[in-house]
Amino acid sequence: MVRFILYLTVIGLLSGALAAFTWFDNEVNRGVTYTPPSAPVAWSDVPQIGVNAYNLQFEPNPADVTRTLELARAMGAHFVRIQMPWDDVEIHAKGDFVDRRNLDQTRSSWEKYDFIVAEAQRLGLELIVRIDRAPQWARPNDDADPRFQAGLREHASSTGPPENNADYADFVAAVAARYRGRVRFIQIWNEPNLAYEWSWRLPEPERFVELLRAAATAARATNPDVVILFPSLSPTDGKEPRIAPMSELEYLDRVYRAGGAPYFDIMSAQAYGLGQPPDENRYIRLRWRPNAPFRDLDRPIDTRIDVSRVVLLREVMERHGDGGKAIWISEFGYNSAPDHIPEPARNTWGPPVSEEVKGVYLVGQMERARREWPWIGVMNIWFLRWGGYREPDPADPTPYFALVDRHFQPLPAYEAVRAYAMNGAIAGAGAHTWRHPAVELAGEGVWRVRFTGQSLALQLNAPAWVSIDGGMAALVEPPADGRSVIVASGLADTVHVGEVRSGVAPEWFVVGRERPFPWVWTLTPTLIVLALASAGIVMMLEIGRSAARR
Repeated sequence: MVRFILYLTVIGLLSGALAAFTWFDNEVNRGVTYTPPSAPVAWSDVPQIGVNAYNLQFEPNPADVTRTLELARAMGAHFVRIQMPWDDVEIHAKGDFVDRRNLDQTRSSWEKYDFIVAEAQRLGLELIVRIDRAPQWARPNDDADPRFQAGLREHASSTGPPENNADYADFVAAVAARYRGRVRFIQIWNEPNLAYEWSWRLPEPERFVELLRAAATAARATNPDVVILFPSLSPTDGKEPRIAPMSELEYLDRVYRAGGAPYFDIMSAQAYGLGQPPDENRYIRLRWRPNAPFRDLDRPIDTRIDVSRVVLLREVMERHGDGGKAIWISEFGYNSAPDHIPEPARNTWGPPVSEEVKGVYLVGQMERARREWPWIGVMNIWFLRWGGYREPDPADPTPYFALVDRHFQPLPAYEAVRAYAMNGAIAGAGAHTWRHPAVELAGEGVWRVRFTGQSLALQLNAPAWVSIDGGMAALVEPPADGRSVIVASGLADTVHVGEVRSGVAPEWFVVGRERPFPWVWTLTPTLIVLALASAGIVMMLEIGRSAARR
């Protein structure tokens, strides 16, 4: 009997060790790129820094629009994400683009958006235009539904999809046509997995695919250059039965199963830190709480919502064969709500951080994405400034995401992001096009590329002289089989500068990194599994001998 207890104890300890190792392996390695794909991911090699211009469309003074965009450019942002609410443009009826909400100020409802687009273009900024919020005429039955009206009283910004998808598709096509050559990136809807963005109904991924299909098809028909972004889904664990009863991972899986993949070019994601440091990497957690021990028995283990959540979204894409598309972060940020904001509102987005820590965390999150996730493109900070004509509620923590205060004064986080931008682009591990911002034309037939990693390979179109960190240049010939050729290896995992001289620009380059202590991640679980198997076999033999003796 003692031996059996000993065997069971050993098996239990080994099983615990295997579980602990698996957990630790997830935390250290999951989602980190070590072996890059063979080709670059579309729309990933773009300027990294973007920013949300919150309520820019509601600025009463055009000079404040200009000032906001100038601050975005001065910070180092290349992209500015704005909202174009459908109900703010096609306000009164289908095809009616005249704003008569103030009869003494009747004007074209396009006017302010024309100005925003023109100013962004003048300043060399690219807009990402999010189109959502159906006007009342496009959803009369849903708007009158008592369920929606009750939700509207609870959440004042509640909205929902049109009752006829063609109405939305026609509007998106009108936007794409009007701004052809000036606006490329259009996001179709926003957070359709939340009830208050979907007429207070349960999530309907299959219905959303129909809306996405109609809008993308119409936009592409009128403007072949348009780039369609999937709406950013709100990261949820599916534990909120009224507002978010389905995780964004399940929602996206159903979108793919419903055939949604062809109707968007770029995936969007939210990546809020919720007060956690940007290197947080815990993908699973125990949900047990001592003050409510029986509350989460239906789901005792769940994924954690933090900056790493985007990796789980990426895994859904890859499972459905859609890994060739980039993810753009539509919103990420940290809240610095002061002590006078009342609870529980103050902790809505996790523990608040100081303005200085906000800057450190924002930069840390961008550096992590650059280093570990080559499939991420633009990262749009939430947000630059609380814009519009309405002053924020003093009890609302939302304004404390801002990088610039209401009076256009930059905060410490703004300065931290600007310093990061001034350091220039650096390519991390992954396959990258030669159009990557980290590639600089240094002269005729001369390029310099900055990268962080331990190896560099080039996809060459012609012979090239290559040097690393100012060392002696070596002649590299394109392989006959057309594959990329390694031009540097065994480098320290720090920032390097490669110089390439050639008559023809390379197609792309590949930065590689070695997994630290690679033998640990393969040998350790193998030894634990072998020990478990051995202990199990010995115990079974002992049981057999014991039975024979009887």
